[in-house]
Amino acid sequence: MPSASTVFLLSSLLFLDMAVLPYAQFVGARAYLLQQKMECKGGKVYDIDNVQDIEQCKEACRQFDCDAVNLFQISEFAFKCEILSYVTNLQPANGAACYYASDALQGSYNGGFGYNGGFGGYGKRRK
Repeated sequence: MPSASTVFLLSSLLFLDMAVLPYAQFVGARAYLLQQKMECKGGKVYDIDNVQDIEQCKEACRQFDCDAVNLFQISEFAFKCEILSYVTNLQPANGAACYYASDALQGSYNGGFGYNGGFGGYGKRRK
């Protein structure tokens, strides 16, 4: 069973107001920006079921050099994360939150969000 602090952190990511959520998380030097109640869509490369600690998701993101991490609340005390290698768009989703890498959207229109919440065809960051 996840620790109380992990349950609180994951629950807060999904359900509390944006004012009290961390706007950004860092994995190494990369900043990941929060989109609450949204799911990032793109190239899923890894899933973690029954997340025990948010560090599991961060470590998987680091290993896959991910562009986004989706967090899902499966039940009251069960969470899942998805690691995405690239992001194509965002879709509204209750019980979800997405952190996407700020550098994954360089050069895209309107801060990365073109019309209808899409990324205007821009995906993986330039290397």
